[in-house]
Amino acid sequence: MTFDIALAIAMQVVGSFLFASGAILQSLGVKSTFDPNAVASSNTLSIKGLLSLFKIPKWLLGLLLVFLGAAIHLTALSFAPVSVVQPVGILAVPWSVLLASRIHKHHVTGKVWTAVAVTVAGVVGFTVFSSLFAKGEREVSFQPVLISFIVVCVVCAILSFFATRAAPWAKAMLWSAVGATFYGLASGLMKHAMDLVQKHEHSLTSWTFIASVAMMLACYGLGVWMIQQGYASGPAEITVGTMTTVDPFVAVLFGLIVLGEGGSMGFWPMLGMAVTGAIAVYGVVLLSKDHPDAVEERERAGAEREAAAETASQVNPPSPAER
Repeated sequence: MTFDIALAIAMQVVGSFLFASGAILQSLGVKSTFDPNAVASSNTLSIKGLLSLFKIPKWLLGLLLVFLGAAIHLTALSFAPVSVVQPVGILAVPWSVLLASRIHKHHVTGKVWTAVAVTVAGVVGFTVFSSLFAKGEREVSFQPVLISFIVVCVVCAILSFFATRAAPWAKAMLWSAVGATFYGLASGLMKHAMDLVQKHEHSLTSWTFIASVAMMLACYGLGVWMIQQGYASGPAEITVGTMTTVDPFVAVLFGLIVLGEGGSMGFWPMLGMAVTGAIAVYGVVLLSKDHPDAVEERERAGAEREAAAETASQVNPPSPAER
């Protein structure tokens, strides 16, 4: 292992810790705007609530840590290939689990660690396949880029509809998936815009470059709102796990399908990406279902249903015929 690669790995470990720490702080900041005794899955952040977050020091500190982590990640990519750096970033998931357990003083169960391990294995496998086999240098017309933006907006609108009606344990995961989908597309659009200037000699004032940047900024704006909804409706670890899974998937798929980076990819690498992607998603679902907060909320809901049924039976006792 060369010094540059070792340095890049060490930087990405630090970057993943900063991202996890920032996510925990932002989650605490978001939840501080809601009733602490309310059920988390019922929380919904409004635009006014989103703007009020900029007045909360804890949330702003979290935002700063996230930006620092992103800066370290970009710097690490200058020292080592993405196939080396990207998988290390998934360490944000176990970091967030450990940090949250210390802050909230809850025990991390074996089921939660299993979910984390499954998620990490899936994302690492997906990253290895995508980084080894995805290649592309051709210029892409604007039409497929615009179509991908419209498709993602429609998909995210559908996911948002289901997020408002999902089971309590799945709400944070779905809101975070919407935000991560926007983030992933924004990363792909950033890559497209950079390629237009660096590889295909477009000017910064060309309409295709400006349109790509405008769509990228729109994706980042929508993504921020949806991610905060994820923080509001569930534990930060679920949002971190969903983001580190969905974000790279969408970015890689944009590269493969829209930017033509998958033109030389064969059947087996594609199958490997599909399998490892499914494994990572399954890990996030397990994390959402088996997280202590989700288990506690299910137990509380069950106890409330039993109490309501008992109260109803006392108010309306069965008739002698029914007995």
